[in-house]
Amino acid sequence: MSAAELERSAPVPRTSLAGYRTVFRNRRFRWYFASQATGDAGYAVYAIAIPWLALRISGSLAVAGVVLGVEFGVYALSFLAGPVVDRVADLRTILLVGYPLQGALALLLGYLAATGALTVPVLLVLVVALSWLWDFTWTASVSIPPKILGPDELFPANALLSAVSGGNQVAGYAVGAALILLLSPSSGLVLYGVLNFAAAAFAIPVLVPQVRAARAWFRELVDGLRSFVDGAGRPLVALASFSAAEGFFSAGPALLILAVANARPAGGATTYGILFTAFAIGTVVGSVVLGAVNPRAKLGTLLFGASAAEGVLVLAAVVAAPLGALSAPLWFAVGAVDVVFYQAILVYLQATTASTLVGRTLSNNYLFRGTGRASGAVVLGAMLVLLPVLSIGGLVGAALVGVAVVFVLLSAPLRRLAF
Repeated sequence: MSAAELERSAPVPRTSLAGYRTVFRNRRFRWYFASQATGDAGYAVYAIAIPWLALRISGSLAVAGVVLGVEFGVYALSFLAGPVVDRVADLRTILLVGYPLQGALALLLGYLAATGALTVPVLLVLVVALSWLWDFTWTASVSIPPKILGPDELFPANALLSAVSGGNQVAGYAVGAALILLLSPSSGLVLYGVLNFAAAAFAIPVLVPQVRAARAWFRELVDGLRSFVDGAGRPLVALASFSAAEGFFSAGPALLILAVANARPAGGATTYGILFTAFAIGTVVGSVVLGAVNPRAKLGTLLFGASAAEGVLVLAAVVAAPLGALSAPLWFAVGAVDVVFYQAILVYLQATTASTLVGRTLSNNYLFRGTGRASGAVVLGAMLVLLPVLSIGGLVGAALVGVAVVFVLLSAPLRRLAF
């Protein structure tokens, strides 16, 4: 069924708070929601601790960019996990295995950091291992909503997940920043490990049985890639290319916030925590608004507008960098539009993909975006060593606007994107 046919046959979407109430009546969704929120809170602590830890043990923004690049690069390999996720007898199994293994590695990383035994090569190895496990838990997690909810419930459900998980992320960023300031990044990694174990515990009631595939992993991988290229009436390759181009610069806000904070002679850790937290609060607000609006018929306009708006706001936030923590409202605004782009694509793919292909379609799309993010993190991190923050902020801002303009002009199917 094509995207246009899906749009015509889809029920009228629920808007405002009605959609939130509906999805939260679903028992499996409630437990899934608790698991995701806890896991995201843990990842928030990890996300704020890793760049700061990389900077402190290396003394180089370029190395911090490489660490982020390696992390995002391994995330791009989630397409290799897709066939496993689509063929497992119960999606819950992946969560019950993946989260505890991530927790154990996080505790090891925290121990090495606390004892002074952590080096850049060891950090990279552990980041690779954690990211590889994340490929499986992420692919399984984003494959669950379309299997337990209807298409008209996906925007409210994902918005609820993003907003409440984002609230936990705000707490995670704040706690992570406090731990960096008062103790050390290693304490944040210990907390990350504990929260991963809690996420696994919450996932125990989330039964999501699937029909097991009889074919080999490689055959499933090839079939998934072939289906993705074909698109089944959807411009998936064009959409993934747009996502990759936008993703190249999506690491910009995290690196720019790090660079702005590191440039301050005093109070750098405090500034880092405040700006990162403001960015996270913005993602919560953006998610709530997106889920209430439920913009199924206007996805193309939404994607282009979000990319262009983020470009303008990034430039404004960097111009205001000398204000330090007082520039937090602008980073809040960046976060509010930053969440829209990724979440809209995620919901579209969940709603329009056949049940047996969800894991592979979502992870194949992330192959494009993850590759863009990985290369962008490395390039932007290196450029921040050579050029002023304002120059890089201007580049990121102009590029995000330019990406939106190019795809508006060249891709009519994306302009009409809806479901």
